[in-house]
Amino acid sequence: MSCAQFEEASRDADYATHYRQLEPETKTLARQLPPLSRGAVAAVRVYEMRVEPYTTRSCNHLKLHKEVHIQRRAGKWRLEEIREFYTFSGALIASRTESVGNQLSRSGFYAGSTLLPIPEKAPPGRYRVVSKLVLKSGGRTTVLARTSASFQVISRN
Repeated sequence: MSCAQFEEASRDADYATHYRQLEPETKTLARQLPPLSRGAVAAVRVYEMRVEPYTTRSCNHLKLHKEVHIQRRAGKWRLEEIREFYTFSGALIASRTESVGNQLSRSGFYAGSTLLPIPEKAPPGRYRVVSKLVLKSGGRTTVLARTSASFQVISRN
């Protein structure tokens, strides 16, 4: 795919994370995790992410795969996921925030994925994507969990 075709396709691409609750066989693992503490409205016990493929070129998509185990209570609070993209030296390139409370609506294990576009102007090098699950309630923001994954962009030639 040429960079012009990639740019055209990117305009219509869905870059939201789509989570699905995992089947009951994960209940055995869930029993090994500590229960939600009495005063907490939510806790994330597992939050992992991997990138596929690790090495790519500009004008391509990477796929971010995520797994999360959340324990939550009902209430008037919001759950958001913040993705931040960094150069390996630590410079922030971009950030995206999306509401995921409707998708992670009950306690349990979830798997999710999303696309990450690598633009034409992305120079070769190593990069890192950081993802945070945050709870927002009454003007207060609490980071429930954080995960990261690295990838490498190589020259298109």
